[in-house]
Amino acid sequence: MPRQLSLDEEVLLAAADFEAAFTAEDLAITAWRKFRDSFGMEGHPEYPDSNRVYTKLMGKKGLVGRGWLVKVSEKRYQLSEAGKIKVKVLSTLGASGTGLRAVLNRDQKRILEKLLSSRVIAKLKGNEPETVGFHDACSFWDISPRSSASVLHARLGTVEAVIDTAEKSIREQGNLALSQGGTPVGTDEIETLRKAHRTLLERFKGDLDVIRQRQDERVYH
Repeated sequence: MPRQLSLDEEVLLAAADFEAAFTAEDLAITAWRKFRDSFGMEGHPEYPDSNRVYTKLMGKKGLVGRGWLVKVSEKRYQLSEAGKIKVKVLSTLGASGTGLRAVLNRDQKRILEKLLSSRVIAKLKGNEPETVGFHDACSFWDISPRSSASVLHARLGTVEAVIDTAEKSIREQGNLALSQGGTPVGTDEIETLRKAHRTLLERFKGDLDVIRQRQDERVYH
């Protein structure tokens, strides 16, 4: 079966057309121009249905909540690093929408290596899950307790995008060789990372919520 883009992914690809920050209105028009079947008004596809785009921006499952976009001011957004990674993955789709070939670039491989060699994974492999603290989780995600909400969203999105891309790459092309002479990475290692990420999100939800509520975008680390 052809791999079709979701509405979220179509909005993200529309956002990738902007070199600088953009408004929700700008994004709605661009998404409609690129994907008229998805974002045209019902019965009047010659006009954009802006609300269909706006609903994809906010909330925990929106593009900002997933870390693909960053809200840089009251009404302006821009693509995050995680969003750029996701766009690169989506750009490998053929014109007909068939197939998805996932390829990890050098930066993604570096991030994957860092995740696999993290204290979190070492403690989980050593059957010491109770010793994993929030500072271990921060190192795993490359944040700090003083990070801003936008940095948190971006870093969590980057981790998820790298894990997703690695999983697709292994499924399509076999185990990954991250470094010359290194141990190949397979589905078991990626599943361990995914479970660790989800466990940390649940265990430290309270700590993360404090960061999510932080409005000072000047704080990065």
